[in-house]
Amino acid sequence: MKPTVLVTENIHQAGWDILKAEAEALAWPGQEKQPLVEAVRGVEAILVRVAKLTPEVIQAAAHLKVIGKHGVGYDNINIPAATARGVLVTNTPLANSTSVAEHALALLLAVARRIGESDRDLARGAMRTQKVYQGLELSGKVVGIIGLGSAGMRLAGMTGKGLGMRVLGFDPYKEPWPDGIERCTDLDPLLRQADFISIHVPLTKETTNLIGKEALPKMKPTAILVNTARGGIVDEAAAGEAVKAGRLAGAGLDVVVDEPLKPSHPLNGVPNIILTPHMAGVTEEAMMRMAQDSAEDILRVLRGETPKFPVNREVLKK
Repeated sequence: MKPTVLVTENIHQAGWDILKAEAEALAWPGQEKQPLVEAVRGVEAILVRVAKLTPEVIQAAAHLKVIGKHGVGYDNINIPAATARGVLVTNTPLANSTSVAEHALALLLAVARRIGESDRDLARGAMRTQKVYQGLELSGKVVGIIGLGSAGMRLAGMTGKGLGMRVLGFDPYKEPWPDGIERCTDLDPLLRQADFISIHVPLTKETTNLIGKEALPKMKPTAILVNTARGGIVDEAAAGEAVKAGRLAGAGLDVVVDEPLKPSHPLNGVPNIILTPHMAGVTEEAMMRMAQDSAEDILRVLRGETPKFPVNREVLKK
C-alpha cells in the first residue's frame, strides 16, 4: 500500500508527478472545507508551502514521518513539536536562490533609480520634473549582504563580479569564508559603510527587528535597504519613518509582517518604498525546483533513506 502525502497548497506539476510515482498524493481543499488538523490524520507526509503546522496539527498526524517545506524559510512549521515527535523536516535551500537573488537585485535597482515612484506618478497623471526622479548607480558602490546562504552568495556574485561593487558580508555562521567578500564580524561596520543593504537570513529570535530603531540610525542617509527574506526582520514602521524623514534613501520590501500584502499597508505609496507580495522566489524555474526537491526528499524519508536537506538533523540520530 502506497504511503499518503498531503499537499497543502498548489505546487508545480513536476512535484505531483514525482510524488504520484511512489505515493498517494492528496490536495488539501483548504481550511474552510476541511480543517488542517483533520486533514493530516492518517498521512505519513506533508508537503507544505505557507500553511501553519502548529503543535496541534503535528500531534494530530499520528503516522507522520516527514514534513517537506516547499521553500527555504520554515517559520510556519513548529520545529520543536516535529522534533519531539521524531518527524523529519526538510526544506529546499537551493531551489529558489537564483530567483530570490535576482529579485533582490531588481529591487536594489528599482529603488536606486526611483522606478516605483515615477511609475506611480505616471499612472496617476501627476508626473513631476525629471530632477525629482534622479537616481543612483550601483556600480562602484558598497553593498552589504546580511546572510550568506545560497541567495546571499548569488547576489554577492551578481553585484561584485557583475556590477563591480565592493561586497561586505555579515554571517556569523558562514565557514569557510568565501573569497571576494569582505568579512564583517559585527553588523555595525556593514551598516555604517554600505550604500546598499540586502537581507538574506531566516526569521528567528536573534533576527527579529534586526534592522530597527537601533540599526537604522547607523546607516547612511543615502543608503537603500532591501529585504527578500522574512517579514519581521525589518521594523517596517521604523524603516518607513526613516525614509519619510530623509534618514534613509529608500527601501524595497518583498516581505512584511502581515501577509498576504494588503493595499492598506501603511508603507504602500510612500515615495521610494517599493513593496512586492512575497514573490521573490516565485518564478517558473524556482517553483519547479522547489516542488521537485521537496517531493524527492519526502520520498527519500518514506523509503527509509536520508534526505538531502534535513532541517532538524537531530531526528536522524534517533
